Amino acid sequence: MYVLLISLFSSLCVGFYIKHLKITSEKNLFAFVLVNYLTAIVLSFSFFEVSYSYSSFSPNFLLLLLLLGILMPSIFLILNKSLKHSGLARTDIFQRMSLIIPVTLSFQLFGEEMSLAKLTAILISFVSIALLLYKKSTNNGKYSVFYLMSIFFGYGIIDTLFKMIAVHKSLNYTSALTFIFIICALVSFIYFWLVKGSFDVKFLYLGIVLGILNFSNIYFYMKAHKLFSESPTLVFITMNLGVIIGGSLIGKYYFRERLTKNVLLGIFLAMISIILLALIQLKII
Repeated sequence: MYVLLISLFSSLCVGFYIKHLKITSEKNLFAFVLVNYLTAIVLSFSFFEVSYSYSSFSPNFLLLLLLLGILMPSIFLILNKSLKHSGLARTDIFQRMSLIIPVTLSFQLFGEEMSLAKLTAILISFVSIALLLYKKSTNNGKYSVFYLMSIFFGYGIIDTLFKMIAVHKSLNYTSALTFIFIICALVSFIYFWLVKGSFDVKFLYLGIVLGILNFSNIYFYMKAHKLFSESPTLVFITMNLGVIIGGSLIGKYYFRERLTKNVLLGIFLAMISIILLALIQLKII
């Protein structure tokens, strides 16, 4: 059980850590993100068995790796903005609610059939999103909606691409993940060069910590799925609901974020939707 709890703790720490640092400069942010991916590469080669053959890299597979390599470091900029404008609770919820995108696209991409349960989960999730996005008209309100929806679609597309890689089977998942980290590092370096960033020793150390937290989240999440292979529902529900509840509590009591009745109802509906999604994906309903 400790494996699952470590993954959950690491996932919560990533959002908390970035919001707590309050990085305002893009130069510092991309230095931070670059070191994060370099750390993840070192840890991947240390803990994973990375193997490949040239025949594994078909044009379609390379395109998937490249898209993920561009999107993953890009989403960090949006994540940082969303945490600043919308808070930890809402950002964490929209990141988790993005699961509805791969579920919806799976009908077209993976030939899955629509069912009443799937349609219900999708409708509940959109009601939840509407409640979470509701905010009295302010100048910052428009920006928070943009960043939250970017988080929703960004992480949703990333999840879909990861699912496509898992289905591809031409390269084992851990090796594919390592190559994605390498592309992420290259893209992060390009961003870093474009904004004319400079390395501050402080952000070097901070980036290493983020890399450890990110890798820990992925590594222990994968390990939890192996250990609890007989009950994957436990892993799925613990991670998603744990992040929503934990993120909401941290946002309210540490960052003093205000949770209105609409937000609380949105959180409740998000939890219902995620439970439904878990049961659907496990073919229980």
